[in-house]
Amino acid sequence: RPPRVLAVAYKKEQGRFARMGAFWALFFLFAWGCLRADGLVRYMRGWLKDTDPWVDPFPLLGKLDLSMAITLGIVALIGLTIYALLNRPKVATMLIDTESELRKVTWPTFADTWKGTLAVVATVCFMLVYLSGADILIGALMKTLLTSGGGAG
Repeated sequence: RPPRVLAVAYKKEQGRFARMGAFWALFFLFAWGCLRADGLVRYMRGWLKDTDPWVDPFPLLGKLDLSMAITLGIVALIGLTIYALLNRPKVATMLIDTESELRKVTWPTFADTWKGTLAVVATVCFMLVYLSGADILIGALMKTLLTSGGGAG
């Protein structure tokens, strides 16, 4: 028997853009959480108490030390896990279907988008003026009613 290698992607040629988008979005989200200033790397440095950097400064990461190396290994494992999860048949089929549906969408032109944007802005401005005016009028009416001498004294 030949040695087992990483599984080939399920329906590899289908849904490529949806899979790539989902992978990179999830990967960068997890990587950012691990590598940011108060992320996993900070907790690793506190736990391992290593202060001797291997390379300082290290491009994009600040300094490379044992904590950073372990965190990068964890990020790589997270990347492999995301890849494996996105190539499971149910998930891959959903992403393939999503991409095929998005290809059927008739996307608006820039002119249509601009006209729609102007219509929304005009409606919001009209509602701002109308509701502000109504608020001022009702506030003045309530002030008049509550401060007038109509009480039984």
